[in-house]
Amino acid sequence: MAAKTIKRKTNKGIRLIKKSNNLIESRYKFDIWETRFFLSVLSQIRKDDEEFEVYRVWYKDVIKTFGLKSGDSYKYLRLAAQNLMGKSFFLDYEENGIKREKQYHILREIDYLKEGEEANAPSNEEYIDVTVEQKMKPLLIQLKKNFTAYDLRNIVKLGVYPVRVYELLKQYQSIGSRKLEIDEMKRMFEVTEQYKLFADFFRWVIKPAVKEINKHTDLTISNVEKIKKGRRVVALQFFFHPKKDKELEEVRNAVKPEDLEKMSQVKDTELYVSNETTADELFDKYHETIVKSFGVTASSFLSLLKNVDEEAIEKAIRVTRRAKANNDIKKNIAGFFVKALKEGYTDPKEAERQKSMDKKVALKTVRQKIRQLETEKDKLINQKIRTVVEENSEITNLAIEKIKSNIYSSQIITHKEQELGRLLIIDDFRDDKQLRELVKMNIVELSKGDFEEILKTYGEKIKLLKKGL
Repeated sequence: MAAKTIKRKTNKGIRLIKKSNNLIESRYKFDIWETRFFLSVLSQIRKDDEEFEVYRVWYKDVIKTFGLKSGDSYKYLRLAAQNLMGKSFFLDYEENGIKREKQYHILREIDYLKEGEEANAPSNEEYIDVTVEQKMKPLLIQLKKNFTAYDLRNIVKLGVYPVRVYELLKQYQSIGSRKLEIDEMKRMFEVTEQYKLFADFFRWVIKPAVKEINKHTDLTISNVEKIKKGRRVVALQFFFHPKKDKELEEVRNAVKPEDLEKMSQVKDTELYVSNETTADELFDKYHETIVKSFGVTASSFLSLLKNVDEEAIEKAIRVTRRAKANNDIKKNIAGFFVKALKEGYTDPKEAERQKSMDKKVALKTVRQKIRQLETEKDKLINQKIRTVVEENSEITNLAIEKIKSNIYSSQIITHKEQELGRLLIIDDFRDDKQLRELVKMNIVELSKGDFEEILKTYGEKIKLLKKGL
C-alpha cells in the first residue's frame, strides 16, 4: 500500500464546526467518545471544501482539545470510530403530506492502529484516518443557508446531552429563546424508553445540560420555562443570551491572548466572534420603536448609533415613554428622545433602577470574590489530593467503592453505564467531570485530617463574604 501524505492539522485558536440545521435536529445517539471523535473530524472541514478529504484524527490532539489525560485513551478513540461505522443519522421530512425518515450512514472507511499495537507504536503513528460517507455532503459541506456554526472550544467540556442542547439553542442565538417539545427532544436524543417520566428526563438531561452550558460555553441560559398541557409538561422554553467578552474569557480560562487576537481577525462571517452588537443590528432591533413610534428619521438614528451603546438606547426609550405617559412631552417626541439619548436624561424611576443595578453590581462583585476563593480552595485541595494519593495508592479505589455504596451517587454510576453501554472503568472516573468530583469529595472525606486546615481557612473567608449577600 502506498504511503499516505496527510498533513496534520493542528489546533490553532478557532476550530469551526458547521452543521446543517437538519443534522442538528436529526435522531441519533452518540456516547462521549463518539461525540469527541465526530467533532474532531468536523473541525477539519473548511468552508471552501467541495469534497470530503481523508481526515486524520490525532490521538494527542483529541487529548489536548478536550482536556483529557493520556493513557489508554487511544483504544476509546478507536472504539468510537468503529462504533460510528455502524451508526446513522435519521432525518425527518415530509413528501406529499406523508411523513418520512431518511437514514444517513456516517463513515465509509476508517484506518487505525490494530488493537494492542498502541503499546508499541511511536506517537507519530497514534492517529485514525477517516473517510466520511459522500451522502453526508449536503449536511456538512458548502453550507450556504439553514446551518449553524460555532467554535469547538465552546463545547469541549460538555457531556453528550449538553452538546445536543447547546447546538439546538445555538441555532436560535439571534432570537434568544427557543421552545422545544419534550417528546421531540427525547426522540432526537433517542432516550424515549430510557426517560419515560418527564421528571427523570429533566433531572438527568436538561438540568445537567443547563449547568454545563452556563459554566463552559459562550451561552448563558437565564431561564427554562415549563410549558404544560393540563398537568403534563409538554415543552420547555429556553431563554438565553451570549456571554460578554470578559465572561467568555473567564470560561475558557486557558485561552491565550494571541488566540483571542486571532479570533477577532477571522473573516468567516458565519462565526460569531464578538458579543458586541453592531450598529446595523441595533438599527434593526429598535427601528420600530425609535423611527416608527417616536418619529426619529432613519438617517438621524443611524448617525446616533456611532456614539452610543444598547444600554443607553434602552434608557432613553424608557425615559421617553414615561415622559410621554406623564404628558411631559407636548409635541416633539423625536426631539425629546434624541436629546435624552445624547445627554443621558434620567428621572426618578431611572434613578431607582440605577440604584438597584448598582446593588446588583456590588452583589456580583462579592459573588466573584467567593468564586475566586472557591477556585483557590479547589486548587489547594487538588494539590493535596495528589499528595494523599501518592502516599496511599488504594485511596482512589476506596473512594470509588464509597460512591458505589451510596444510594444516590450509585444512581449516577448506573446512568453513566447505561449511557456508555458498558461498566465503568477507572479511566471513566478520571475523564468524566461529575464522577471525578465525586471521587475527590470522597477522598477528602476518607482523609479529613489532611484537608482540615484548607477547609477551615477558606470556609471562614467564604462565610464572611456570604454575610454581605
